[in-house]
Amino acid sequence: MSVNSITDLSYNKNYYRQKPVSQTAFKGTPKKLTKNQKLGIQLSTALGVITSIAVLAKLSKTPYSFNLKKIAETPFKQTFLGKEEYNVGKVLTIGAGSCLGGYIGGILFDKNKNNRQAKKREALIQYTNISLPIATVAGFSKIGEFITSKMPKNILNSPSKSVKFAAKTPEMVLPMIGLGAGIVIGNKAANKLNEVIFKRKHKRPVELGDFSAHLDDICMTSQYIAKDNIITKSASRFIPLALMVAGCEIGNKQEKPIIKN
Repeated sequence: MSVNSITDLSYNKNYYRQKPVSQTAFKGTPKKLTKNQKLGIQLSTALGVITSIAVLAKLSKTPYSFNLKKIAETPFKQTFLGKEEYNVGKVLTIGAGSCLGGYIGGILFDKNKNNRQAKKREALIQYTNISLPIATVAGFSKIGEFITSKMPKNILNSPSKSVKFAAKTPEMVLPMIGLGAGIVIGNKAANKLNEVIFKRKHKRPVELGDFSAHLDDICMTSQYIAKDNIITKSASRFIPLALMVAGCEIGNKQEKPIIKN
């Protein structure tokens, strides 16, 4: 072997040492999901949401028929989706159904096993994004109601609309503060849980898809701010649909290569 050959070999060896290595480089870069795969994940997520709604309807004090003919004949306002109020427990149950349905759909339709860990991490993030903000909204709303209840009765019963509005400001402002705080805390908590459970020190920022999980929180917040308002009540009917996006995000999640310097 010539001197130049040895030099070239040494140079090449150092080159490959310094070259960024992808965590998935030796297993292949994940292929994008096809339309049929994404459709399968959407259907699985929808099935998860429908199942959780059926469980809630079954456990409800109001008897709801599961007969398809009766369901078709019943006015929407008399159905579970049109009649029931979405409290924290119901939203968490539907959210769990969405996340579970999305994860199962991802396992069934995304055949790349290297993506399963990414879906688990995303499930943890999405459910944290659902649960923490809605909990902080409910908690801050209770504080707002408590503050308002301590206001002098002459202010609460004032004929002046502006005085009444000012007295109820804590009830309207605190839920919004709770929503903002919950989103930030939820993201930090999800990153920390990922680090502890999955041993992954990767700070995932708040992504655009995450806000789909917060649509239900926004609807819930609006209910606390403007109670018995037809607009906010109508908006809350979209909570199950909003929660479906979280499940789809989980099912579609793929492992991204991590570049090591």
